[in-house]
This record gives sequence, structure tokens and C-alpha cells, in this order.
Amino acid sequence: MMRTRDGKATTYPMLRLRVLALAVLAVSACSGLTDTVVVVRNVGSQRIDAVQIDAGGRVTELGAIDANAQVSMTPVVQQDSSVSVRYREAGLEVACLGDVYLTQNLRARIEVQVGDGTCKVVDATR
Repeated sequence: MMRTRDGKATTYPMLRLRVLALAVLAVSACSGLTDTVVVVRNVGSQRIDAVQIDAGGRVTELGAIDANAQVSMTPVVQQDSSVSVRYREAGLEVACLGDVYLTQNLRARIEVQVGDGTCKVVDATR
């Protein structure tokens, strides 16, 4: 308990601390509401290499994805943009341009299937 200048007891510092803790908790809980997840699923019969996702104004390197495997990531949306996936398959560079548009404060799950000539967005839920 703290004392005021005139010697009286006060609990205001504890109240302020509780309000601050509650505010931090509320902000951290709400940040999960705006997460977008992009899943890249390799539906092909061979591994794909040099996988990159361009989403939210930033390119993210994902490396290789084995056949019938998937990788997911949460893009940091810095600006409104579409989603595209670039990768190398059997020595060829492939670009898969999704017909999905990301904006800030959007919560979505986007699944892109690639490999063996496939390039499609199969899930874009909000």
C-alpha cells in the first residue's frame, strides 16, 4: 500500500497496475483475430524447391517441400497485395498467382496447392 503526501493509505498504484495488465492482455488476445495463415501444399509426386510466398508486400522463403507435404506461414501484411507462390520443380521455375487479395486486419486461411502442373487456391476462408 502506498501513502499519499498527507500520510493516508492509497491503493491507486495497484489499481493502475491491474488496469495496465488487463489492457496488455486484451491487446494480445485481439491480435490473434487478425492473423492470416497461408498454407502451401505440394500435391505433386516430387519435391519442389526454392519455395517463396509473396504475401502482404513481403517475400518469405520457405525452402523445399516434399511430395504430399505442406508448409504454413503467417505473413506480416505491410500493404494490400495478392498472394503468389514461386518455386522450382524439375529444374523449371514456376509461378502460381493466386486470385486472393490480402489486406491489413484480415483474418483468413488460404491454402494453395502446387506441384505436377497444379496451381490453385482451394481454400480462402475468413
